[in-house]
Amino acid sequence: MAARPIPLGNLLSAATRTLVARLDSGLADAGFDDLRAAHAPVLQAIDGEGSRMTDLADRAAMTKQAMRELVVHLQERGYVEVVRHPEDGRAKLVMLTGRGWRAIDAGVGIIDTFDGWLDGAIGQGEVQKLRVTLQRIIDHHAEERIPAR
Repeated sequence: MAARPIPLGNLLSAATRTLVARLDSGLADAGFDDLRAAHAPVLQAIDGEGSRMTDLADRAAMTKQAMRELVVHLQERGYVEVVRHPEDGRAKLVMLTGRGWRAIDAGVGIIDTFDGWLDGAIGQGEVQKLRVTLQRIIDHHAEERIPAR
């Protein structure tokens, strides 16, 4: 009997852990040792002029409570600030601080370096095929309208 292939979910998870380890290490080396890859969905979801907490939660596919906890964590470390919405005094906006923008820039550089490493490891053509395939999976999931939990 042939050995069962490694499930794709396991392979995707292992590949993600590789990226996360490189991102966490690179952020620490860049002076952001209190920031982790897990914070990326929050930081990436913030618009340049700030974003409402509910919008951030929706964009990151998180609960409002989980998003609030992450925002407080990032605020305490100086990456974001929470201010009153200029047009709706009841609402608050989450905005990146200078430190937050610098962390974003560092993260982009780390991701670019990872992409270059991946090109060298498996070849640019294979990386492009992987991108296309993963995007097809994402698009197919969106078409099925399976809600994220």
